[in-house]
Amino acid sequence: METQQQGGSKLVVGMAAGALAGAAIAMLNSNTRSNVKNNVSGMKDSVSSLANDVKENPSETKDQLMERIKSASEVLKDAANSVQELYSKANGDLREEMKDVQADTQEAVSTAKEVGSKVKDAKEELVNGNGSGNQSYNQPH
Repeated sequence: METQQQGGSKLVVGMAAGALAGAAIAMLNSNTRSNVKNNVSGMKDSVSSLANDVKENPSETKDQLMERIKSASEVLKDAANSVQELYSKANGDLREEMKDVQADTQEAVSTAKEVGSKVKDAKEELVNGNGSGNQSYNQPH
């Protein structure tokens, strides 16, 4: 049990070290540093603005936030319904396509068997020479 925990903690430490190394390497690029500074500054301003709004009018800020969450929830529900409808339609169409493919495949196999049987019969007639059609081939014209 201890070995699994040690292995798990080593994995987490390795992942964290990899993330830090990746971040450090990314920060070597001046454009990346500039983008990070701008994004952090923008987040700081947004958080400060939100904190001030909450301090000044907590009830209205809460109502606005709840309205945004409600709106986002409705959008997500609509998107989920659209995805479900698309999935159902695609799944239904796919089932019909699969049925058509299956029927076509069975028909092709049946036709191939018939052709194989006719080729076998023709071969036997040619080898044995007992077919009525063979006599016309053997006679000069």
